[in-house]
Amino acid sequence: MFTLDIDMKKLTARLKNLLKSSKGFTLIELLVVIGILGVLAAALVATIDPFEQLKKADDAKIKNISVEFQTGLVRYYTTHGSFPWNDATSIANNTNTNCTGLSAGAITGVKLNTAGMLACLQNAPGGSLISEGELKASFTSNLNDLGKVYVSWNNGNATNVIVCFSPTSKSQKAAPDTKWIDSAGAAIGAACPSATALDNTCFWCTQ
Repeated sequence: MFTLDIDMKKLTARLKNLLKSSKGFTLIELLVVIGILGVLAAALVATIDPFEQLKKADDAKIKNISVEFQTGLVRYYTTHGSFPWNDATSIANNTNTNCTGLSAGAITGVKLNTAGMLACLQNAPGGSLISEGELKASFTSNLNDLGKVYVSWNNGNATNVIVCFSPTSKSQKAAPDTKWIDSAGAAIGAACPSATALDNTCFWCTQ
């Protein structure tokens, strides 16, 4: 048997001295670390540019709508020999008059969300892309997006439809095919393409 003689006062004093000797971070050190993290975060945001990423995603969506619409028109033309707005059958039967009354021989930069163009899209009686099954019924669910797409057509070149939109992202504005300077895709100018172009200045078109 043995006894352990512990002096609690001495032990407590030693623990206090040990804790005092264990230094933490100083305020200056913490501020330096926070400053470095702030610089790294700012550099990361500048590199990724979240607003540019959002604009790129929106441009991709509007481009897809433009291509989908034109593809639907091509399928309609293959079946009917004309586009909805100059469909001879609809004109003769006086059906879907909002659509057939749209052109009067030409359409120049008309937005997809206008009343006449919507009549050519929606499930209206006679000659519409949705009623003929060339586009899904959900195609017209977002009128705001449709308002960013422009359609042009002239009966002088009745088989050709030009569908355009104006990109908002720098990358799409700078793309070689964003070269048109009007919503009808009728003119090419030296100002386009340009990553610094103002919105609704340069247009991407498919035809």
